[in-house]
Amino acid sequence: MLSQLQAQDASTLDFNVADPSDQPKDTVSSIAWSPSGNNSTFVTSDWDSQIRIYEVKEDPGTLVQEAQFDAESPCLSVKWNDDETRVFAGCADGTVKLFDILNGGKCLEIGKHEGPVKSVHWIPSEKCLLTISFDKTIKCWDLRQDGHTSELQLDYKPFCSDVLYPYLAVGLSDAKILLMDFTKSTSKPSYLDSPLGVQSQITMIKLTLAREGGYGVGLSGNEGRTNVSKFDTGGSAIRLQSVITFKVPEKVRNNETMKYSVNCFGFHPHRGYQFIYTGEADGRLFFWDSVKKGRIVDFDFKGNSITQAEVDPTGKYMAYSLGYDWARGIQGYMSQPSKVCVHALKDRELEFQHQGGKNPITYP
Repeated sequence: MLSQLQAQDASTLDFNVADPSDQPKDTVSSIAWSPSGNNSTFVTSDWDSQIRIYEVKEDPGTLVQEAQFDAESPCLSVKWNDDETRVFAGCADGTVKLFDILNGGKCLEIGKHEGPVKSVHWIPSEKCLLTISFDKTIKCWDLRQDGHTSELQLDYKPFCSDVLYPYLAVGLSDAKILLMDFTKSTSKPSYLDSPLGVQSQITMIKLTLAREGGYGVGLSGNEGRTNVSKFDTGGSAIRLQSVITFKVPEKVRNNETMKYSVNCFGFHPHRGYQFIYTGEADGRLFFWDSVKKGRIVDFDFKGNSITQAEVDPTGKYMAYSLGYDWARGIQGYMSQPSKVCVHALKDRELEFQHQGGKNPITYP
């Protein structure tokens, strides 16, 4: 049984944006930390068509907006290049854009898809940009030449993706996932069935290195469940071996059991798949220990949906965003204010300590 904990309110514990006018004006769709982790900087993409770069200032304990760029279309995904001089963006109008940080954020359109670009991934070892679109295509772009260099057609609509070289993971419609090795060329993708089952639409997928070696993949769904699996990289086909499936605690409202989507999910960069976090549509953020099968701690943001959350490469910080997640369509637009914060992760929050059935973590 997963340990039941009393929810804590994190709002007084975290780094907040120093100037309220620098908060996003619409839902945050993506968060990406600078890959080196040396400067405590991250970039966000927003539905208000803006790309914002924030830096954590430990003294006096705030977030400062360092730059803001206009993408002229709602942004669905952002990533840095490896030397942190460029930011790539995938936009709702199908464009793929590059922002040159050293040149005042000058924008260059790299190319275009026929549908909105859901994900962008910079692959340093290959010096290429990977883009994944709702038009069911994956394109690879070499910035030294015009146009994309290769294209892969998908049979299902992509909802989410992650890259941990040499692997690409894509969460698809019809409860399908794609796990692909970049070092093995293929003209026809091989799909796997989602461990969450056909009843769950995949909302997030993440890759990690397993502590005992090999790779792990995790995915979350719209009915509150998350699965973590190891995958076998030997042989001609990739096979999944489930490690754990867990479900967030349900809420009862007016005698009806409510199920909420897991909007974001991820791993700690140095703990394999032992430490997992999930951000829920009902405003709860959970930390889990998948090895000891315990819920470490949880925070409650009083119904303000968590739309994105990412841990930085050092494992020191978690940036997260609150706001409307479009669960109620246009009728709920702007019903929840958008907000970006950073939580400083503590050692006691990273591993479950079972003592008499209760977790020892307390907050002031």
